[in-house]
Amino acid sequence: MTIVMLVLNPFTHDARVHKEAKTLAAAGHKVTVIALWKNGLPFTEVRSGYHIQRLRLRSQLWQGKILVPLIKYLEFAHRVMSITHQSPITVFHANDANTLPAAWLAAKRNKAALVYDAHELETGRNFSNSTLAGIYRRFWDLPEQLLIRKADAVITVCNGIADELATRYGITRPTVVVNCPERSPVSPSNRLREELSIPQRLRILLYVGTIAKGRGLEVLLTATQRIPEVATVLLGDGPLLEELQQQERSGTLQRVYLPGKVPLKELPSYVASADIGVTTIQATCRSYYYALPNKLFEYIHAGIPVIGSDLPEIANVIRTYEVGEVVDPDDPDAIARSIQHLIEDTAWYEKARVNTRRAAEVYNWERESEKLLSLYECLKARTP
Repeated sequence: MTIVMLVLNPFTHDARVHKEAKTLAAAGHKVTVIALWKNGLPFTEVRSGYHIQRLRLRSQLWQGKILVPLIKYLEFAHRVMSITHQSPITVFHANDANTLPAAWLAAKRNKAALVYDAHELETGRNFSNSTLAGIYRRFWDLPEQLLIRKADAVITVCNGIADELATRYGITRPTVVVNCPERSPVSPSNRLREELSIPQRLRILLYVGTIAKGRGLEVLLTATQRIPEVATVLLGDGPLLEELQQQERSGTLQRVYLPGKVPLKELPSYVASADIGVTTIQATCRSYYYALPNKLFEYIHAGIPVIGSDLPEIANVIRTYEVGEVVDPDDPDAIARSIQHLIEDTAWYEKARVNTRRAAEVYNWERESEKLLSLYECLKARTP
């Protein structure tokens, strides 16, 4: 099959789409990911057996508050249609609702199948950092409302979102393909301590991901300031990073390290050099309520215990496999108690660490990718 996957980003750190494209290419399919061009990136690229084609939009340099995003999207959809017209494409795979209209139009024109991959619950996204939050909340899920029933198959990332989509739209329950890391040996590392000059006396608490509101970072930092035995590392970038860096430079935040983003291929060695992984996302929107972040599984694969939010999907993994502590992400006292428990109760820490191996045997991309391949085999049988 010839598969075109669409993303509305430069495709530099989208681990889920990379794994899907790599898996489908390894199974013998011809896969191309169409993304947006960004200065410094190649227009075309071959990676892990699949192709990447980045589009340079004329409207990308335009600035504006209301119409410009719409114009940019229309240009993206037009370019996708232009470069795929009359090509022998079997499937268009839309990643997130923002690519669904372009994928649907291209699939219709090419008489191809349409796969919709819902990475989040579009009806409950968090737009708190956007100046257009009100408009976005009103119209963001419109593509999904109009087009999800036209998809030949729907994929999503967790059971909670699958149930919501099935109930809301009256569709067959989507296939759940959890965003887990690939299985690969992760050796113990001392990378964070060495690169950031973290004193040996401090235990390392690690958060990986976007540095933004709603991720519980302010509450986490409040909690860790009360524990002098802990150094907190926030690995990533985002709209909150500069503010936190200023607080760190001013001395407001002690024992906090903000090195920014690291290459995906090097992330496991950084994670393996921490003592505890943290994912304290807050239920500020419905999508966050159902969050099952990849970072949770990155911690598990690296063999470090986890402190995670008491939200359905995250808590289920932590409690089922006993890999750490479940906390109220809005309560700094609760987070501080869980940190103290893990660093002081060595027997419990060791048990949680050992249990990560059992959890990693269940939550890994090799298992999850079987569901993706099975779905595409069904499409192949139905597609002329």
